[in-house]
Amino acid sequence: MKFFKIISNQYFWLALILFFGFLVRLYKIDSPIADWHSWRQADTAAVTRNFVKLGFNPFLPKYDDMSGVAENSIPNPARFRFVEFPIYNIVVYPFYLIFGVSEVYHRLVSVIFSSASIIFLYLIARKYTNIITAQIAAFIFALLPFNVFFSRTTLPEPTFIFFGLGMLYFVDKWIWENRGIWGIWGMIFTAFAFLIKPWAVFFFLPLFYSVYKKRDKSFFFKKFTPFLLLSLLPFAFWRLWILQQPEGIPSSSWLLNSDGIRFRPAFFWWIISERIGREILGVTGAFLFLLGLIIKVKSGSFLHIWLLSHILFITIFATGNIRHDYYQVIFVPIASIFTSCGFIYLFRRSIDFIPRVWTIFLALLFFLLTFYFGWKEVKGLYQINNYPIVEAGKFADKILPKDAYILAPYNGDTAFLYQTNRPGWALVPASVKDLILDYGVTYYISTANDERTSWVLRHFEILEQNPQFVIADLTKLKEKFDDKGDKEP
Repeated sequence: MKFFKIISNQYFWLALILFFGFLVRLYKIDSPIADWHSWRQADTAAVTRNFVKLGFNPFLPKYDDMSGVAENSIPNPARFRFVEFPIYNIVVYPFYLIFGVSEVYHRLVSVIFSSASIIFLYLIARKYTNIITAQIAAFIFALLPFNVFFSRTTLPEPTFIFFGLGMLYFVDKWIWENRGIWGIWGMIFTAFAFLIKPWAVFFFLPLFYSVYKKRDKSFFFKKFTPFLLLSLLPFAFWRLWILQQPEGIPSSSWLLNSDGIRFRPAFFWWIISERIGREILGVTGAFLFLLGLIIKVKSGSFLHIWLLSHILFITIFATGNIRHDYYQVIFVPIASIFTSCGFIYLFRRSIDFIPRVWTIFLALLFFLLTFYFGWKEVKGLYQINNYPIVEAGKFADKILPKDAYILAPYNGDTAFLYQTNRPGWALVPASVKDLILDYGVTYYISTANDERTSWVLRHFEILEQNPQFVIADLTKLKEKFDDKGDKEP
């Protein structure tokens, strides 16, 4: 009797989902930062590592790259990294202090934030659908391969989703119940969400809808508007602060529509076919999602407006969403809810021309295939496609001075530079001679057998040369420069 009471409890199933969601996120948690989107992961992880090496100062986060990544390509010798306020790095920092510097703690914190996000998603879905639909939505969010992969990366996205969903839950609860405690929590989560990603604004459309449905003008003007202004103050101060060091603000205008892809056939092909139809939901999950989208749910338009807000995000930041699949992580929570709605509808309903036994079978088949197809697409993201950069970085970290400045050309990808545990350059914006004279670059490391590497090896002392990588000491000239007969590539 006690057993049946336990399994009939909704929180038992939520706890089970949380357990398995946490478990699958531990897959390859000790993987080096050289997997998919390693450049962005390396930049994020470098900030925390430099908190340990240079001193903890969240208002002046620094990474390893000295290249000019700002709008006007200003060199960044101080290595400022002004993107999100480093809330994620602040949480990881104590792990680094206690247990030592290791990317596994970065990944573990991401796993914890992502797992906690399941709770907020469940609570929101339960309010606007029902318990069963909320449980299935939480299950999808917890185990969807696309979401699982990005939930254990060293990216700020898992932290952002946690605070974004928390903002949505607490603020919506405050709007309807008008209790101060929910407003306080809502303000905290809103402030943190915006500090991490300014496109937290795309979580606000459904909240405006809730305010509209409340039909209380005094609440909007006397409470909601001041709440919004106060919540955005930390973000405003942060943006004003980082403008003092523009060289540390990466170029971002290209995210909008720099290549003119918005609304072109390629845009729809990439977002609908490649991302939603293959990488995120698969063709079967996309069918359940569309089915859930067109059926009526008790929420009225709340969930649909939530979805619309993310469609606006994908449309406005068209180029960013096409080039970076992790941008669509923001879409996964609402996609999980609508996919759950579609599955429940197909499982429970009989269709005139299909016997109910077949709708149940199809619902279960499509549901399982969603995870299978997703895994087939996503499993390659875990792979280390160029392991020599990891080996070269480890070797360089052992033999090079701690104060070395590294030139590690990797097409601007900082993942290679990160492995060396030294600051420097991930591309060659000027001649090697100029980088030595103007910026004090002291060592060259490369895994490529190209013309520049050959030139460096002819003119500077070689510290290591093997089939995987080479390291040269740029402070020791082996052969004088002859610009006429042997120009640098």
